[in-house]
Amino acid sequence: MLDLIHPMTHWQAIGRYARWAPSPHNTQPFRLRVVDRERAEIVFLPRRGLWIGDPLGRFTWLTAGIFAEICSIAAHGRGLELETSFEHVPMYRNGDFETPQTVARLHLTTPTAPVVDLDADLVLKRRTSRLPYDGSSCPQEILRDLEDEAARHGHKFETRSDGAAIGWVVELNKQALFNDLDDDALRTELVKWLRFDAREEDLLKDGLSARCLTFNGTLLRSFFLQHRFWTLPGVRDLVRAVYGQTMKGIGTIGWLRGPYADSEDWVIAGRTMIRLWLTLTRHGYYWHPYGSVITSENARLNMIDYLGLPGEANGEDSVWLLLRLGRSSEPPQSRRAPIEDVLLCGS
Repeated sequence: MLDLIHPMTHWQAIGRYARWAPSPHNTQPFRLRVVDRERAEIVFLPRRGLWIGDPLGRFTWLTAGIFAEICSIAAHGRGLELETSFEHVPMYRNGDFETPQTVARLHLTTPTAPVVDLDADLVLKRRTSRLPYDGSSCPQEILRDLEDEAARHGHKFETRSDGAAIGWVVELNKQALFNDLDDDALRTELVKWLRFDAREEDLLKDGLSARCLTFNGTLLRSFFLQHRFWTLPGVRDLVRAVYGQTMKGIGTIGWLRGPYADSEDWVIAGRTMIRLWLTLTRHGYYWHPYGSVITSENARLNMIDYLGLPGEANGEDSVWLLLRLGRSSEPPQSRRAPIEDVLLCGS
């Protein structure tokens, strides 16, 4: 049993870290429902899902793994152990995009000895940097830390720092991103999560903001809501050039590969991903995932071929994350829902 002054004390502290869990497009699809002083549940809100771009929930389950791992790290920081049991039931069953779904049950226990783990405050310092980087390669000692952390979870973290590979991947990411935006359904789903000005950010406290994308809000709004104009010859090249300015100074690209065949794998991938991200944060470096390359199967396979990576063995050795990493100016921090919205009480 836990010796608590108040049943909510530990869960409130854990929730203050969990609310900063990264998610695709900053949709923040998970909540922490407190059952009692020892037990809680991770609840998925389908209305915050991406059922068009991610109908199987691969990246939503990955985000659940991130959320759970942050809860675990936060519990360890308070001298507690956190047992997590996932319920691997398909998301969006029978086209249900409304009913909240419990995806994991959590149980706090008192360990016999302190649990050594990453500093939970790294969760608060972590950022996605979409800014230009300083041109330096990520030091080998940092890359070894990332490789070792990935290996502990059954995955491989690999990198390239040569200019040819970096340039090729940057161009591939541009192509994949703009191809995604030409898809009406995907673009419509994304528009719901775009925040074009400070008023929208402050009101909704979620989504991808023009501020964090380092893009002019008026131009971003026009690009999405008047998309046909921006696909005209010459005009499209201008947008690609503006976007390309944010990709300057990249010294290292990296990728994660390993088991990625079902929801159990996706959860472990998420737990692995956030641990690497926090490890990188501890060293004072940033990264920026190239999501469009991974979600576009053609782009992903082109990347695998170009980099000369081994076959994926039916999902047992899949490339599931591609990113750039390095140093930049301190990037802006995206908004998050207040703790009162993230922490739910009762059934």
